[in-house]
Amino acid sequence: IIDAYVFVAALPYSGYAYVEAFLSQNQECWITAHVNAYSFFGGVTRILVPDNLKTGVDKVTKSETLINKTYGEMAEHYGTAVIPARVRAPKDKSTVEGSVGIISTWILAAIRNQQYLSPSELNVAIKEKLHIFNNKPFQKKDGSRSILFAEEKPFLIPLPLRAFELATWKIATVQLNYHINVNYQNYSVPYEYIKQKVDVRITKNIVEVFFDGNRICSHPR
Repeated sequence: IIDAYVFVAALPYSGYAYVEAFLSQNQECWITAHVNAYSFFGGVTRILVPDNLKTGVDKVTKSETLINKTYGEMAEHYGTAVIPARVRAPKDKSTVEGSVGIISTWILAAIRNQQYLSPSELNVAIKEKLHIFNNKPFQKKDGSRSILFAEEKPFLIPLPLRAFELATWKIATVQLNYHINVNYQNYSVPYEYIKQKVDVRITKNIVEVFFDGNRICSHPR
């Protein structure tokens, strides 16, 4: 038996929800979940209120909020502002808190006795239940989440032309041979940066090197 972690995103007006299971809570899964959620909604909210997960938020105090660098890049790509929920302040994200409770009983309870042999197989089952959940009539008012979503969607920010590409950041020291080592591969850097510490941005296809916030070189990965 392998634990799975369920990501839930919900829109504030309609409660229209997106649900996806992952095998980890690491940054790759966290970012992928957001990208998939925006694709599912067909747009982006102007404000994003996440939990204070380490994969998204480095530090939250009364005076400052430090967003993880990759998470901040994703937010900038989609043109949204990240305002993390305050610690022990569930009302800051009451919509999604309520959705998590409902989804736990409506979707997860319905499939808890089933066996799935892969994350994709599990997510197919979740997707089927999610469709029913979003279209299910409300108990105490008229309509459904999908009906209200039709009213809400025009207020979403349009999706960019391309989805966000996950990037990871590392700090490297330029060696005497004016190269840095990234994932066991050497990449050249202008020789004047020998012995300097540089920031390295790594995507699926490109390795970029920055010094004091300025890009000094890039290479195909």
